Amino acid sequence: MSINGVFRTSVSGMNAQANKLSAVSDNIANSSTTGYKRADVEFSTLVLDSGGGGAYQSGSVLSQTRRDITQQGSMTSSTSATDLAIEGDGFFIVQSEGGQDAYTRAGAFVQKTIVDDNGAEVTYLVNAAGQRLSTKNEANQTVPITLPVNQNIAPVATENMDMKFQLPSSAVVGDKQTTSVVVYDQLGTPQTIRVTAEKTAGAAAGTPPTSGTWNFNFTNEAGASIATAGPIAFGLNGNPTAAAGAVNLALADGSPVVGTFSGLTQFNAPFSSEMSANGNPAGFYESFSVTSGGVVTGRLGTGQTKEIATLSLARFKSADQLEVQTGNLFFETRDSGAAQFGKAGDAGFGTTRSGALEESNVDIAEELTAMIVSQKNYTANSKVFQTGSEMLDLLVNLKR
Repeated sequence: MSINGVFRTSVSGMNAQANKLSAVSDNIANSSTTGYKRADVEFSTLVLDSGGGGAYQSGSVLSQTRRDITQQGSMTSSTSATDLAIEGDGFFIVQSEGGQDAYTRAGAFVQKTIVDDNGAEVTYLVNAAGQRLSTKNEANQTVPITLPVNQNIAPVATENMDMKFQLPSSAVVGDKQTTSVVVYDQLGTPQTIRVTAEKTAGAAAGTPPTSGTWNFNFTNEAGASIATAGPIAFGLNGNPTAAAGAVNLALADGSPVVGTFSGLTQFNAPFSSEMSANGNPAGFYESFSVTSGGVVTGRLGTGQTKEIATLSLARFKSADQLEVQTGNLFFETRDSGAAQFGKAGDAGFGTTRSGALEESNVDIAEELTAMIVSQKNYTANSKVFQTGSEMLDLLVNLKR
């Protein structure tokens, strides 16, 4: 091996360790960056042909950077409902400045309202770089999600009412249980319907034998009866002996409402009920959030929620091969494979969490250890270079 080979090999070693230290410094600097994926440097040998002689030809060391993109970061809670995190596989879709699809795990989104070309105000969910959270429409086109902020919500009259009751088998004839539900007429005026269940008969022999019979009375706010249901008899197993039919009600303005019993039981347990109805009053959305299935919902002042849009997530066959760009963005490459789109919770896709963020997957202890090791290796390579320099000086001095 020539002395020049010593220089070449030691310099390649120092360059490789400098590359490693660059990755470590980047990881430490971004350890608190939301959705950051740590970089690592792998080394491999470069062997030179000895040419058949007995002298050893020192080679070099090659370094290659890779990203641990698929490694999940820890979850941290947030006070903002528009902060989003993905648990499992998948990326949020945003649009880059050039209109190209970009992908990210950084879900710190905020509302931003702009005035479009038609003079209308439009509100988007944007990240720190101003890129808009987007989804795929039915034509597989990328479209930004818009929020109906300050948009007047028209009233919707109640049409359907769902009812579930657990009636106590220990009740005696004449016992009553009462619950209520709020419905809306065509003007969005709220009205309360009270439902009273009264036990009218106890156990009776027959075909089939029954363990109790109940009637249901529906009254409006004035106390007037607007519909009845029953008698509904329960078998020995606690279930109705026959299916309960629909209940047709009419509100004060004549709006029809159809009530459906989706659950009826009579067990040896306390009374419980679950009442729900569609429809809503006029108003505005007060807040927005995202469900675990990626559904963007708006919350009205009544506490009701309405679906606004559904997030699409993207995943890749080899996500670690994505191209990394500024702003916590990833871009599709040939090695990563084409993006596959789906909904949160679909097979192969993770779920979304509202009010949470994914932390970086950097382990500070590991990075500090790697920094110390790389520093020592860099020093060792510099000693090799220094020794080669001293040997070269010795050769030069032989002429003197």
